[in-house]
Amino acid sequence: MKKIVFIILLALMVFAKEITPCKTGKIGGAVLDMVMEDGKIYIATDAGKVVIADEKNLSVVKEIGVRKIKDFMGELNDADIYSVDVIDGKILYLVQAEGGYAELFVYKDGNATKVLDKSQMLYAKAAKYADKDMAVIALMSDEVVLYDLNGKKVVKKVKAGEYFYSVMAIDKDRSKVAIGDEGGEVAIIATKDLKKIKLFKDVNKDKILSIDVNKEYAVAGSRADKTLALYNIKTSQTKRLRNPDFFIYVVALGPENRQVAFGDNDKYILKIADTNSLEVKYRLLGHKNIVNVIRFIDPTTLISGSETGELIKWRLK
Repeated sequence: MKKIVFIILLALMVFAKEITPCKTGKIGGAVLDMVMEDGKIYIATDAGKVVIADEKNLSVVKEIGVRKIKDFMGELNDADIYSVDVIDGKILYLVQAEGGYAELFVYKDGNATKVLDKSQMLYAKAAKYADKDMAVIALMSDEVVLYDLNGKKVVKKVKAGEYFYSVMAIDKDRSKVAIGDEGGEVAIIATKDLKKIKLFKDVNKDKILSIDVNKEYAVAGSRADKTLALYNIKTSQTKRLRNPDFFIYVVALGPENRQVAFGDNDKYILKIADTNSLEVKYRLLGHKNIVNVIRFIDPTTLISGSETGELIKWRLK
């Protein structure tokens, strides 16, 4: 059976067009999260800083540093920036703090304001704007928090799934988030009131490594079962692509949901597939390390960032 699956996948890739980078860049630290607005790329890193790069040429234009944190031995280390988001030029970033807790900051016009302190003891792992005044925060416990940025307080907290949190993504219109957990569950939750729109079980059957959501679709890639799953949120229908040899470590939906980008091999070759057939149309060659984030600028242009700080812009021809 494994050989049959491999032959099918090989056949789907026979006519895939190979794409090389149209622009490359480099930052200090692993790319952990990435968003784009008004020609700039906002990048969360593991090096204690948010990096802002120019979308056109991938050059670094600004860095926002955070304090170092003490480990259990009392030594100072760079803090991870777990996630980053931006709305109307205001940058929201979630930062690792001591004791496994997190702190949340809003940066505007050269000033950083702490809106969530570690004293609130939230084991937060991702934060995104629900709107300019509220944030959706994902907790390690697989709970989701609606947080008032001005009042600096939790407004509501709900349980997303049954396991531990793994990854979160927000729709481009900020109406919903998709959350993947350690058990392979994918929860779709409304940002306005945290009501659960949908819970998908037993499609991805292991830890979700990467997730994306756009309008009526979500996509998730998982670890041990090596599955890319495409979810239709309205109809509950699903499609799966099983990879025989390597986990699905990164995924992204195109802006019109006609394409899905993903990584599924130890050569760090990214692939672009048609969402209807899951037929691979493009193979993106150029990364030298595992890719953590892929973001589409438009249907034919995308940017990816790796564990070693590689930034690559791709143009599908």
